[in-house]
Amino acid sequence: MTLELRHVSLSDQTEDLLYDISATFHTGMNVLVGPTLSGKTTLMRLIAGLVAPSDGEIIFEGEDITKTTVRDRSVSFVYQQFINYPAMSVFDNIASPLKVAKDKPSKEAIAERVEELAELLGLTPLLTRKPSQLSGGQQQRVAIARALSRKADILLLDEPLANLDYKLREQLRDELQRIFADTDNIVMYSTAEPAEALDFGVNTFVLSEGRLVQEGPALELYQHPGTVEVARVLSDPPINLVKSTHEDGKASFGDASFAFDHPAIGDRGQYQLGIHPHRIRMERAHEADIEFHGTVQLAEVTGSITYLHLELSTGEYTVIERDGAFPMEPDTPVTAYFDPQDLHGFDADSGVALFAPTRGSA
Repeated sequence: MTLELRHVSLSDQTEDLLYDISATFHTGMNVLVGPTLSGKTTLMRLIAGLVAPSDGEIIFEGEDITKTTVRDRSVSFVYQQFINYPAMSVFDNIASPLKVAKDKPSKEAIAERVEELAELLGLTPLLTRKPSQLSGGQQQRVAIARALSRKADILLLDEPLANLDYKLREQLRDELQRIFADTDNIVMYSTAEPAEALDFGVNTFVLSEGRLVQEGPALELYQHPGTVEVARVLSDPPINLVKSTHEDGKASFGDASFAFDHPAIGDRGQYQLGIHPHRIRMERAHEADIEFHGTVQLAEVTGSITYLHLELSTGEYTVIERDGAFPMEPDTPVTAYFDPQDLHGFDADSGVALFAPTRGSA
């Protein structure tokens, strides 16, 4: 199956919400990733037919569905704020789309489909309960099962795990990957969490401020972002960005000056260097490592990981990700190291990527 957006835009009076988006979504899982207000939900609402684009076309399997009503589109939608009918049992919640379908299945066929989905999502012991008797994770499973009950061609999952705790998110994410591993419909999953996009590892569409800024396999986008914007969206904690001068074949990073040249830098006198927090170390690992210095502003200890927030001599800030618990007092001087092979480069004005790390993973 193929769903194609052709130069789709949406304006709300004087405010543009989506800008000239062209994209093609294929059978299987497709991930939309971007921060809050980047346009993910709006784009899904357009695809569902809940709002109409100001410009452009929506093509499904070669047919223009831009003006097709919600009822006549083969689409199911799971919202971030999961919605279940409080007066209905879990069984009836899951069955509800089938009971109002144009071609309503028999009672036996409905029961068979509900039981199939309940088994798939671990809801079989809960079918007689009401939503108020369920945990948050169980309620979200019910909402997903209801969306799956009617075999729609397009399934939209709008940050479905955002309101769940960490353990439940991990569990349901794994289950969703299993459920949709061999799906025969188009699944669109939106998230503000880069880790989710990377975990799914499928074709990913990066949205920012209503624009589609890059698409491709998630890991490829992470390793080779086309712009600073994409690098920021796909990095948590955010990628470190510092200004660098380019003079006599040397680069700068805080108080460090080191031999570094790349053909893509050209005659730029200044550009940005980027490096992911987990690529900065507190110990020298290789002879070629670059040493720089900073002062601790905050040691954020999460238990298994510590994030050290440093202020550089230039007034810029850098985060180091360390495994384990390493509490440090503010104003503690720190010496840190990185391998120049782990550096990204970006144009200082446009933010366009100049180069990416030269070894396998960023």
